[in-house]
Amino acid sequence: MIKITSRTGLAIVITVLCSVSGQLNACSLMPLLEAFEANHTEAIAPVTPNFKVVGIERGSDDGNFASCSDFGFITFKLSGSYPPQGYIFERVSGEFEDRLFEPVAVKPSKFVDDNSSFTFVWLDGSSNEQEPIDFTVSIVAVNGAGERSEPQYLKVRHPGVASPWWKFW
Repeated sequence: MIKITSRTGLAIVITVLCSVSGQLNACSLMPLLEAFEANHTEAIAPVTPNFKVVGIERGSDDGNFASCSDFGFITFKLSGSYPPQGYIFERVSGEFEDRLFEPVAVKPSKFVDDNSSFTFVWLDGSSNEQEPIDFTVSIVAVNGAGERSEPQYLKVRHPGVASPWWKFW
């Protein structure tokens, strides 16, 4: 049986606190998208969307294991004005390393200022070298009654990030 005195207990507490101090600030992101809820009463037909890829940010290794540097971001921007509707994004061809899209209609969350901006996040890896991205996404509008539009097909490409010329190990 180990007897713990108040002095030993204090030493354990100080050791534990010192070992985790500075490492408690883990990565967190606000929700960028939320589910679009069909109310089954809307009669306005869904309109086929016109999205463009406006940004792809790749993950990297910033040396801080608790940062968000290993996340990748793909942002689609909706052009034009549309009735209230959600959008279902689905990868229909090409390869991708992670599950990027959920099979539900989404809309920008209340935390996003631009209601035409749809940003998807994935764990891209804590590395400064990233493989190319090349896939096609189908985007379908869904109105409040649950009706679906014709799909828009959009090519998503990124050349990847190669190792610097001087890094040969």
